[in-house]
Amino acid sequence: MRVTAAACFAVIGPLASLAIGGDSGLPPRPSSTDYPVNKTSKAAAIGALLPPSDQLKKIFPDEISKKYIIVEVAIYPQDGAAVDVASLDFALKLGSDDVRYPSTPQDLASLWKENQPSFPNRGTEVHGETGVTYSSGNDPVNGRTRGWSTYEGVSASNQHPATDAPPPPPAYDPYVVEARAKEKALPEGETASAVAGYLYFHRPAKKHKNATLELRYSKDGDIIILPFPPK
Repeated sequence: MRVTAAACFAVIGPLASLAIGGDSGLPPRPSSTDYPVNKTSKAAAIGALLPPSDQLKKIFPDEISKKYIIVEVAIYPQDGAAVDVASLDFALKLGSDDVRYPSTPQDLASLWKENQPSFPNRGTEVHGETGVTYSSGNDPVNGRTRGWSTYEGVSASNQHPATDAPPPPPAYDPYVVEARAKEKALPEGETASAVAGYLYFHRPAKKHKNATLELRYSKDGDIIILPFPPK
């Protein structure tokens, strides 16, 4: 039986669109309206929520929530049309003028990579030496001689004692943190199926008083704003 290229595409095409949602991210809810914040653009319906802290603690170390605002986002392509999903199509507005774009899983892991201890080269070490020796021998003038003597000296070495204890391991393995962040992140790429996942926004160093959070989605000139209700 002869298989045409069109037939191959008909089989591969749907599988490719499903692969983006199967490799990573979160299971999307049945509809965008199942999310507390939702709106529809020309290409897709968007649903979003702020995950509860107890849910995030099961996935990430506490330091992640202290440094990042995590938003769960779901995208539902409209009328069977494919949508090119990109995390940078989203932004989070904090207060009146602070707009932030998503960080990468590598950024989250850097919280531990920067603090992970290393083994610096301490250079040459100088050691003082003292000791006592005993010697014996035959002297042609005085006959057989023997006795004790002391010595002092200085030695230098680049070798460090084997008893030096290695630095303690980091509280969390940064590569595990990065892997979890990748696994839960919003899948990127073209898809005709609904996808969902986390976006990670770096918290400002200074808190905005009574700041409201707005998730913004911009795609091909179409902009929608999803304001989160104040806590």
